[in-house]
Amino acid sequence: MDEIKNIIDELGIAALETSIKIAAIAVVSDKGNLVIQTENWDLTNQTNIIMNVIKGDHLFVLSDVKYSVVETTAEGIVGTSESGMGHILFVPFQGGVLVSYAMPQADPPKALSFLKPFALRLNGKV
Repeated sequence: MDEIKNIIDELGIAALETSIKIAAIAVVSDKGNLVIQTENWDLTNQTNIIMNVIKGDHLFVLSDVKYSVVETTAEGIVGTSESGMGHILFVPFQGGVLVSYAMPQADPPKALSFLKPFALRLNGKV
C-alpha cells in the first residue's frame, strides 16, 4: 500500500509542476474496491459506476455530476461533464484502474498521456 501511495503522491506533484490540471486521483481494483483516493475526492460507494464505464457504459454520474464518454483510446477513457464541470479520466492497468478528475481547462488527451506511465507503475501492485 505504501508503494501505491508513493506513486499517487508523485503523480500529484508532477501534475502540479507540469500544470496538467489534474485535481483528484483514485485507484480502484479490478474487483471494484477503492484502494486509495486523494483527500479532496470521495468515491466511496461509487466504484461500481467506474467499473461499468470500463465495461462500456457511455453515460455516468460521479459525485453528482453527469458525464459522457467522449473518447476511448489505447491510453484510456475520457468522460466529459455535460455542464462544463471537467473531465473524468480512466487509465486501466493490470489489476485495476487509475481514475482522475481533470479540471475544465485540462487537455484530456494530454492528461491521459501524462497519466499512462503512472498507471503502468501500478501494474500488479493492487
